[in-house]
Amino acid sequence: MLIILIFVVLIFSILASEKKGSKVVVQGRDFRKILSKPGTYDITENGRFLMKVEFDGNRVRVVESTCPLKLCVKTGWVGPGGTIICVPNEVIIFFEEKTDYDTVTW
Repeated sequence: MLIILIFVVLIFSILASEKKGSKVVVQGRDFRKILSKPGTYDITENGRFLMKVEFDGNRVRVVESTCPLKLCVKTGWVGPGGTIICVPNEVIIFFEEKTDYDTVTW
């Protein structure tokens, strides 16, 4: 029984470490920008500054925005599975992860 339990834990840890890399997609009405390297990025649309986004490789956040309530800035850091939406600027920020498998079931 103990061997089976160790085997199951080992399988799940291997599958969790098989991520081929994650990237952040910043999408607006007229643009789509993919962030794959850590850094701070200015997001513009047709030459107009919308926001500044920081990506640390594992999480993303909006540092600065031109929207009135700054709810996207107040959202803070978001990891895989999370989303940041800025309605006034019509921008959505989300993770797009690549894996070798679609789902894990048992």
